[in-house]
Amino acid sequence: TDAEQPAAAQGFLTLVTEPSARVSLAGRSLGETPLTKVALPVGRHTLRLQDGTGRPLKLIVEIKPDDTTSVRVPLELLANP
Repeated sequence: TDAEQPAAAQGFLTLVTEPSARVSLAGRSLGETPLTKVALPVGRHTLRLQDGTGRPLKLIVEIKPDDTTSVRVPLELLANP
């Protein structure tokens, strides 16, 4: 039966930035930080962040099945990779 098929694996992301930023993944807005337990597909993702001045930043996160990845990062660390 279809009920036995596992759902597409997903995990969760908790993201805190200082200061807050707008976050999107593949063109889909995830909202503004702090984000708490946002469901995302399992795997490696490049998040696009935008700080208050509109400067684009990138953050790579690894999402694990049924687990919450917690990231806390100052935006200036992302601005100067």
